[in-house]
Order: sequence, then structure tokens, then C-alpha cells
Amino acid sequence: MEGTTFINEAFTKSIQDYLTYKDKPNREEFNTFFVMIIRTLIHIYGELDIINPYRTNGERGFKENLKRFGYPEENLDSFINDVNAFYQNQEKEEMQKDLFSKIQRDLVDMFTYKKKHILIPDEELNQFKGLLYTKNDTDPVKLALYNRYTPNDDTLLQYLNSKLFEIAHDYTFTVLKDITLGADAYQLAGYNAVEVMNMKEEDILNINNKVYHFFRIKDNDTNKRARLEEAIRYYKKYGNTITTGNGYVDLLLLLSVIATCLMIVVLIFVQIMR
Repeated sequence: MEGTTFINEAFTKSIQDYLTYKDKPNREEFNTFFVMIIRTLIHIYGELDIINPYRTNGERGFKENLKRFGYPEENLDSFINDVNAFYQNQEKEEMQKDLFSKIQRDLVDMFTYKKKHILIPDEELNQFKGLLYTKNDTDPVKLALYNRYTPNDDTLLQYLNSKLFEIAHDYTFTVLKDITLGADAYQLAGYNAVEVMNMKEEDILNINNKVYHFFRIKDNDTNKRARLEEAIRYYKKYGNTITTGNGYVDLLLLLSVIATCLMIVVLIFVQIMR
């Protein structure tokens, strides 16, 4: 590989330094940021998946290895570019600060993608935390870089903990689609609102039509949403009884029923009095 660029200049130099100093862990060079990136990748994926592609100049295999647990390709491309940008712009302090944090967040993401697929013991998690740059670092070289780029900042560990919390509680965050009708409409019509909101658009539209039919709203009604809101308010107040889907019409219908009942009572009373 000597004289050949692997991925980019940053990765070439980083892997070369790792191979040079991995048998000399007490050397400062083994704890430089670029070597720590390679050490962290090796911790996540294993040394063979990182070093073998370098030895065989297998860039495609290297990238495929980093996507093994589902890490998105566009994120990987961004990560690779950021590492090289950090390497090429070492005199630009503000840029370095941003990249220093971003690169480590990407490494956290890679680790948490792995954790979603594989049971990781606490010892391995703690070892991963030890590879990050934090204010509690005992290594003077790492601590110096932390103080230079992210002094008194706990954001990275907070980011890691939030990712681990999401995995532990299996949270799924759903973007509310514009075509949905609202939780009340689905629940009153007998559907699970959360399940509906996670459906494909075509399936949601199909459910919406059934909801409109449940509330007796015509397909060609040009003001279906407003009619639906009126029907929901009526349904909550009176239940599924004598409803047209139009609150005003329903009220008139209800009053006519009450008037009819009163008229019957009067007629009965008149018959008794005779």
C-alpha cells in the first residue's frame, strides 16, 4: 500500500499510523485523533474489516463493512469527507471544532446501529465510551484535544446516552402525515390511530374514505373536513344515534323528534281528558 492512497489522504495516514504504533500503545502517536478514529472503527467492526481492505486496496469492501449494521451510505460518505476535511484544514480552528464533534457523533451512530442488531455487553459499551473524547479522560493527549476543541462540553456523552435510551425503549418516531384525519376520527370509527399514521399513503386514503362513510359524509361533499369535525363533536355528545354527519341538520332532526314526542303526549292527554 505504500505510495497508494486508500479512501483519501486522511484514512491512508490514519491507518498507517495505527499499524505503526499499535504495538506501542504508550506512545503519544497512538492517541492522536486520527488513530483514535481507526481504533474506534476497529472496536465497532473488528480489525479485519478495517485493515484487510486497506491491505488489498479494497475501498468498496471497506465501505460495505461500515454499512454492515445498517449505517446509511449517505451518512458514511459524509463521515469520510469530514475526516478528510479535518485532516486538510488543521489550521482552521473553528472548522476543526465542528468536525471534531461531528465525526465523533458519527462514530456514536455507527456503534448504536450495531447495538440495534447485536447484544453488546456493558464491558464493550464502557470500552467504546473510553475511546471518545470527554472531560473525564485520563489520557493527557486525548484530554488536551478535548480541552482544545470541546472544553467543558458533555454534549457527546449526552448524545450517546440519548441513543442508548431510544434503543432500550424501542421508540419509533412517526412524522404526522398531512393526509391523516386526526386521532379522534379514527378511534371513533374503530381504527387504531397510531397504526393508521404508520401506513402507506394509499392505505391511509382508503381508511379515510371508510371513516367518512362511517360518519355518513358523502364522497362529493366539498367541505368534508368541516363536516367531519361537526360529526365528531356530535358523536361525542350524543353517540351514534340519528346522525347525518351535519351538526346543524342533526340538531334540527333532534328537535323535530322531540316536538313529535311532545305532540303525541298532548294527544294522549286530550284523549284521556275526554
